[in-house]
Amino acid sequence: MADEAADAAEVALRFCDHDYPGATTVILAGSASTGRRTATSDIDILLIAPAHPFADEVGSEARVVHREGERIDVFAYTVDGFRDWAERDFASLRPVLPYMLTEGSPLRTGPEFVELRRWSAERLALGPRLSDHQLEVRRYAVTDLIDDLTDAGDPLTTAAIRSDLFRSLAELAILRSNAWLGSGKWLARRLRVADGPSADALAAFAREPDTARAAAIASRLLSELGGRVDGDFVR
Repeated sequence: MADEAADAAEVALRFCDHDYPGATTVILAGSASTGRRTATSDIDILLIAPAHPFADEVGSEARVVHREGERIDVFAYTVDGFRDWAERDFASLRPVLPYMLTEGSPLRTGPEFVELRRWSAERLALGPRLSDHQLEVRRYAVTDLIDDLTDAGDPLTTAAIRSDLFRSLAELAILRSNAWLGSGKWLARRLRVADGPSADALAAFAREPDTARAAAIASRLLSELGGRVDGDFVR
C-alpha cells in the first residue's frame, strides 16, 4: 500500500509540474492517500496556486485528465477560489474540499497551506449544527418514504423508494450526530464513524429482500432517530 501511495504521489507531482507549474500547495487526496486504492481508483489532487492559471474567472478549475495510464481528478484553486468553493461545500453539508485539505497527504506546501488547513479544520470541527426543525423536516420525509414503501407495488417503484429511504435515513443519522455528510462510498464511511448502530441497521435494511420486513427495519431505525412525524406539520 505504501508503494502504491508513493507511485500515485509521483504521478501527481509530475502532472502538476507540467500542467500547473505555479501551484504552491499540492495535496494527494482520496483513496490514493489512504492506501485504499483499487483497480478502478483514480488519483484525486487538490492544488492551490497564488496566481490565476485557471480557465474561469473565479479562481477555480475542476477537470479530469488521463496521464501515465491513470485517471486524475483535479481540483485547482486560488486561495480565494478555495475559500469560496469550500463555503459552498459547507452550505451543502458535504465539505469535500475541506476534507481533502485536512485529511489528504501534502506533497508540497506553500505559504497559504497552514492558514487554509487551520480554517478548514476549525469549520469541520463545528459540525453542520442543524436545528431541531431542520431535523424534523428530514424525519417527516423519512416517515413519508416508509409509508410509500409499505404501499409500493411494482419492483421499479419499490427499488426507487428503497434507494431514497436508505439515503435519507443515513443522512438523518449522520446529521443527528452533528457530523458532515458524504455521497456514495463516503456516505457509508461517514455513517459508520458517526453512528455505528444505525450503520448496522441500514446494512440489514439493504440485505432484506422482503419489502414489508425492510419497511419494519426502517421504522425501528426511525424510532431511534427521533420517531415519525405524523401530526400537523409546517415545513
